Amino acid sequence: MEPLNERSYRVVPGTTYGTPKEIWGFRARAGRGAPADIARRFLRVHTDLLGLAGIRSHLTLQRVVPSLGATHLIFQQRHRQLPIYRAYVTVHVSHDRHIYLVKNRAVPKDFQKERGRFRLSKSAAARRARRTLKGPEGTARVVAVDRRWFPADEILHPAYRVRVHRERPREEWIIYVNAHSGGILSQYDNLATARGRAAVFDPNPVVALNDWRSLRSPTGRPRRPPQAAYASVSLTDLKGNGRLEGRRVTTCLTPRPVKRADEQFVFSSAEPGFLETMTYFHVDRAIRYLESLGYRGARAIFSTPLPINAAGTRQDNSWYSPGLRQLTFGTGGVDDAEDAEIVLHEFGHALQDAICPDFGQSAQAAAMGEGFGDYFAASFFAAVKPSRLRPLLMSWDSIADSTDEPPYLRRVDTALTFESFDHSDDADEHENGQIWSATLWDIWNALGREVADRLVIDSHFQLDGFTTFARGARAIIDADRNLFRGRHVVRLRDIFTRRGIGPVG
Repeated sequence: MEPLNERSYRVVPGTTYGTPKEIWGFRARAGRGAPADIARRFLRVHTDLLGLAGIRSHLTLQRVVPSLGATHLIFQQRHRQLPIYRAYVTVHVSHDRHIYLVKNRAVPKDFQKERGRFRLSKSAAARRARRTLKGPEGTARVVAVDRRWFPADEILHPAYRVRVHRERPREEWIIYVNAHSGGILSQYDNLATARGRAAVFDPNPVVALNDWRSLRSPTGRPRRPPQAAYASVSLTDLKGNGRLEGRRVTTCLTPRPVKRADEQFVFSSAEPGFLETMTYFHVDRAIRYLESLGYRGARAIFSTPLPINAAGTRQDNSWYSPGLRQLTFGTGGVDDAEDAEIVLHEFGHALQDAICPDFGQSAQAAAMGEGFGDYFAASFFAAVKPSRLRPLLMSWDSIADSTDEPPYLRRVDTALTFESFDHSDDADEHENGQIWSATLWDIWNALGREVADRLVIDSHFQLDGFTTFARGARAIIDADRNLFRGRHVVRLRDIFTRRGIGPVG
């Protein structure tokens, strides 16, 4: 393998170590052998360029993630046999064996001075992590503790990563505790939530009836939908045990799960079992759609059934839990699981986490997570919605609260650009997410659902939990080069430029 010509690639410089953070905008000559062999040769030849001298042997292949257009290899950096937090190198190899992107978060050898040792026990670290959270300590539950190094101030600190779950308020924290001093190095609530009230059907009564006025009572409260709002559907791949458990989805987490020996799950929205039926059907169908795009077999995104609690809280809130890898829906207001657009928005978080674990740990990444969830729901149901409702989301959920005609909670066709991104500490990721969803919706309108969905979903395989809008845009362009030989790059660049997102290459 020959070294890259310095004029053939672009570099995103790192601000912490002075080594390249990303190398992009190139397409190396096709390599020979398996993608892992091609990646290792590239790292060996470009050791000096990437600042890997003295540490390349400490990079261990952690994951090989195949997508439709490429293979994505994640090399975790270790120090004294333990992983270093956020220290990795990813190499992205197209299926025709061209490397086109390298992301470098490795800690150079000169920055590997240690400070302290592992003095705290795991149990002590868990107690310290719980004490950082406000509220009764007994409501917090530690679900995992593991040792690693935490780089900060050009020093490696011994640390424990502690995952803490809490029900009230609903939170899921990743907390890094200094294993020497007991101090808190980092903490982040990694729970993906969406606030809303919804009703389902396919996707909801407002869409099914193409009417919202008749669904409001004179007092403004939602009326029970008529029979015409319901769709008759088939439930696939049930285990045959009388419960809503199948190959892709299980609602076993729901309190008092419904059971029908004849597998006839026919309920009105007022009856027990309706919420389970709707979540099972819509999530199962969404996963089957992913399989139809090519994500099956070795490329399957979900290898085990996705657990769902269709009535997990009385709050008007729903979420995906990355630590537990399960979906929970609330019953405050209109039951959330009655609205397929709420269901698929939350499924969007599960999809991102299955591809890129712990996605959304920065302001931009969190906004992209919310924007993608909205986009996925809008794209999925666009074909069955009247044109005036197509860009509007969760109309049934907002029917009692929205003053808009037609009602909606959020929409995907705003004129927002990245210039309007709210960088304040109390910014709402759902509001910021509308910039990203509108950008993805532009792609959908320009290229059509099948192309847009493939590009957007496949782009996630080269992102990380702390990604940015610009990197997300570049990943979509790379996906187009890998899947469609760059057929849509010009239009994609134009869309990102109009939305103020870049540079994109």
